[in-house]
This record gives sequence, structure tokens and C-alpha cells, in this order.
Amino acid sequence: MSQISKKEILERLRTERARLEAAIAGLSEETMHQPGVVGHWSIKDVLAHLAAWEAELVTALWYNTIGRRPRLADIRDVDAWNERRYQENKDRPLERILNDFRNVYEQLLRRVEALSDEELDDPHLYEWTGGQTLAEVIAENSYAHEAEHAEQIEAYRQQVGL
Repeated sequence: MSQISKKEILERLRTERARLEAAIAGLSEETMHQPGVVGHWSIKDVLAHLAAWEAELVTALWYNTIGRRPRLADIRDVDAWNERRYQENKDRPLERILNDFRNVYEQLLRRVEALSDEELDDPHLYEWTGGQTLAEVIAENSYAHEAEHAEQIEAYRQQVGL
């Protein structure tokens, strides 16, 4: 039996996504573009960042099914990776970022739903996880990551009186 079941992972994914959606609800496009939420990033930049990490996770889960080593396994310099994604996305329209953010989440739900509890719990099933369970990799790159940034957005909103 998995330390955390697929059902629990799906619940956490939905809970943290709802929290994040609530944190951005009702914000103007101007507010979504204001820098300073996380370092120099705006809320839009944070959402693009989350979408990029979750897209890597979705790709990793797909690669598992076809026997390929995921790119996620080879990201060593997280700051450099984050900066590249920031540069790629900083000038993209908010609407496109929001679409990516929401679409990749739906893909992630489908990928997780296709996994068994055994796949989620075996730290030796996929060598690329470096001894982590797939459940831990999913948490780090999705709902725990979203919780971290939801908290930052909530703090920003409180700080600026929104």
C-alpha cells in the first residue's frame, strides 16, 4: 500500500489548485503583471513557472510509459532552468499563460489517474527518481509547489491590500 494513495494525491492536487485559483481570483490584468510577488516575478510569471514545472512532470509521467528517461531527471541547475522558462514566457500574453496553466493541470490529473498505488510507492521502480517515490516527485513538482506559491501570492495580496 502506498504511503500516499493515488486518491490522496488527486485530492491534494485539487485542493492546492483550488487554493491557487482563489488566490488569483478577481485580480486585474494589471495586477497580474505587477512585479515583486516572488523576487522580480509577477503573478503571471509565477503561473508560467508552475505550468512549466508541471509540463515537465506530465512529460516525465508519459516518458515512464514509453521507457524514456525524463528531462526532469536531468535538471541540475534549478535557478538557471527557472530563468530560461522566465525568459521564454515573460512576454507571452496573460491569456496564453492562464490557458497553459490550466491545460497542463488537466493533463497532470489524467496522468496521475492512470498510475497505480504500487507505481506511486516504489522508490526503485524508476531509476531516474533517484530513490524517491513517484508520489514524492509528483508532490514536489505539483501540489507542494503550488502551495508554496499560493502562500506567496496570498501574502502579496495582503501586503498590497487586495
